[in-house]
Amino acid sequence: MGIRFWLSRLGEARHRRTAVRWLLILTLGGFGLTVLAQIASGRGTGRWFFALAVWLALIFIPLWLVTQVFQTLGPTLRRRLSAGLAGREDRYRRPSTVTLIVEDLLERQVVMPRIATPVAAQKARDAAVALVVRANRQGDVLGTLRSSLTRCLVGVEAWARDVGGWAAAAAPENIQARWGTVRALAALAALSKTLVAVYEDRAGGGVGPHLDGRSLHLFLDNTLDFCDDLALQVEVPAWEEPPLDLPPDPAVPAQIRQAWQHYADTPEPAPTALQAFLAVVLPG
Repeated sequence: MGIRFWLSRLGEARHRRTAVRWLLILTLGGFGLTVLAQIASGRGTGRWFFALAVWLALIFIPLWLVTQVFQTLGPTLRRRLSAGLAGREDRYRRPSTVTLIVEDLLERQVVMPRIATPVAAQKARDAAVALVVRANRQGDVLGTLRSSLTRCLVGVEAWARDVGGWAAAAAPENIQARWGTVRALAALAALSKTLVAVYEDRAGGGVGPHLDGRSLHLFLDNTLDFCDDLALQVEVPAWEEPPLDLPPDPAVPAQIRQAWQHYADTPEPAPTALQAFLAVVLPG
């Protein structure tokens, strides 16, 4: 699983860039050691160009080509690894397998709105992986997942209602001003929908009766559609979703929104911003 998981990561541009960066460091380091060895043997630096050509031709270029090939092969390998985890009792025990499961659920069950960028989906995925990995360290895994999901839902519901009211009151020419906020809301809704899918996968059923039998998938799909309306329509429709039966806590929505917006706005990598969000979703 280790080497196959790493190779599957090369399907993403950011992981390919990281791999090429380390490959370049390896090549330059090996070239430097070769030159030092030539100097130590008394040959001097007269053959430095030959040494550089050898390292480039035999090491850097072939391995660089491998990373580019996995731009296409990586997603296929990832899907095969995910399919192989289905039904396994230990599929949530390692961060690598959690990553594969979360990616598969996000890809299959979440349709990102048109206004969302690939970075928004990436933020949702990374946060979901971090939440599930942290929940696995708790004694009550399902209870921890439900608690974090509930807080995310509280944030999504309040945020959609507030942004909808603000967008309806704003001047039509300010439509671009809401895009950053709408993208962040869409990413948080995608995170929530992924957590619903993870909970159902682990529990073998729905997320519980405290939501009065309402489909959270439908609620979050409607939220993602509403994000498209907020971003692409001048005349914004009203937020008409009935309130969810969630535990009231006036402080939570603002905390969730602030922490997630900061994480969404922070360029990758953003470990500090992610940890700050996790501290709000899973306090203590």
